[in-house]
Amino acid sequence: MDKIGLAGQFALDVTQAGEIESAGGDGSLKRAAEQFEAMFLEKMISSARDASLKSDLGRGPQLDFYESLMDKQWSQHIAGRGLGLAEQLVNQLSATDAYKARADSADKQPTEDKGRLK
Repeated sequence: MDKIGLAGQFALDVTQAGEIESAGGDGSLKRAAEQFEAMFLEKMISSARDASLKSDLGRGPQLDFYESLMDKQWSQHIAGRGLGLAEQLVNQLSATDAYKARADSADKQPTEDKGRLK
């Protein structure tokens, strides 16, 4: 999912989970990281909204519902433009996978090779 595509998506689109699962490989890691960034931003936006002073005049469950929808859509839009969190997650998790692959290959080498300095 490119950055422009994520910004243009509807926040409540339930087909995104299936797309992440079917992508496989690095594409799914990137998509999952972008979705995580959107969820993180949504939590930040809703926490900021909760921290602000509000009047009870005109408040109700309908307004709360529409504000939560707006928070979701804003988070998708901002995450689509990118803050860098998704890229950092992909870099960190890719490095972890590469480290595990090197460690697994080192464990599979014959025992006489492990003692030598390279």
